[in-house]
Amino acid sequence: MSESNSTGILPPAAQVPLAFLMSLFAFAIMVGNAVVILAFVVDRNLRHRSNYFFLNLAISDFLVGLISIPLYIPHVLFNWNFGSGICMFWLITDYLLCTASVYSIVLISYDRYQSVSNAVSYRAQHTGIMKIVAQMLAVWILAFLVNGPMILASDSWKNSTNTKNCEPGFVTEWYILTITTLLEFLLPVISVAYFNVQIYWSLWKRRALSRCPSHAGFFTTSSSASGHLHRAGLACRTSNPGLKVSAASRHSESPRRKSSILVSLRTHMNSSITAFKVGSFWRSESAALRQREHAELLRGRKLARSLAILLSAFAICWAPYCLFTIVLSTYPRTERPKSVWYSIAFWLQWFNSFVNPFLYPLCHRRFQKAFWKILCVTKQPVPSQNQSVSS
Repeated sequence: MSESNSTGILPPAAQVPLAFLMSLFAFAIMVGNAVVILAFVVDRNLRHRSNYFFLNLAISDFLVGLISIPLYIPHVLFNWNFGSGICMFWLITDYLLCTASVYSIVLISYDRYQSVSNAVSYRAQHTGIMKIVAQMLAVWILAFLVNGPMILASDSWKNSTNTKNCEPGFVTEWYILTITTLLEFLLPVISVAYFNVQIYWSLWKRRALSRCPSHAGFFTTSSSASGHLHRAGLACRTSNPGLKVSAASRHSESPRRKSSILVSLRTHMNSSITAFKVGSFWRSESAALRQREHAELLRGRKLARSLAILLSAFAICWAPYCLFTIVLSTYPRTERPKSVWYSIAFWLQWFNSFVNPFLYPLCHRRFQKAFWKILCVTKQPVPSQNQSVSS
């Protein structure tokens, strides 16, 4: 994003510390996002669909610290005149990287929404690497189309040698800034908020439904077992009158009568044991389902919480600048008021690239294991007593 040289000519005593702090800030952005990229390269377990989108976000934020801020520091502090070529390159690169970071957040939010709301179909899908790469490239293409053609068609960068302000020509056109703000901020915020609300709604419905099947499972299991026992008891009771009649009619067949009683008793015991095994099996199955459902709900809550934090950070970092640009666009280019608050709002956008790695990837257990692997501080296995004796 572009900012007019609102800091003015600062004394050398203030220029050097500010340059050091800005350079340190750019270095911190690069380190935080480079760790995420290296973790993805080192650990193969991280290479699934959702983490590819975090990789896309980390790449765009890493390039912000590598290109956008280092070029901007001498321009804003030491009045380095970019020239037409470097100015156009910086404008296109900065707008592209910031917008790609925003659209990557939208893509991550959509993927989180699919994994929670449609968990079964999400896991059943085997998305190929080419489709994932196509989605990542689509983010960059759309990010370029938002501002790139207007910057290339603008003539403002040709006059940057005289004005010493590297900014696109449409900064004074409020209607163009309104459209770009809609595409860069409002639509992404609305989309991420919608996905987050849908995730919470899906979790609430699943939590409400998980309470009923848990009790219903016990009722179904107990009723099936008791029904099986009841049917077995009926079968035994229906066989007893026949035995009594046969005993009254033929007293001479007492051995056969005794064997029939033993058979009926054995059948009754076998049916009872079978019913008990079936009941215990269904109880264990329902317990396993409840545990699985509880784990899914916990996972969904963590994803929804991380997505809500991601949305809040994005809104806080981007809303002030979007509001300032629209308000300042109503002033002529040479009469725009210089404000420290506008500079703070401008730097808040780049601050979003700093906090993005800490919002989800660096708090994820799999990423943390990969980070420890990068730092080579994995705990060495302690040799057992048998190994020491054998050695």
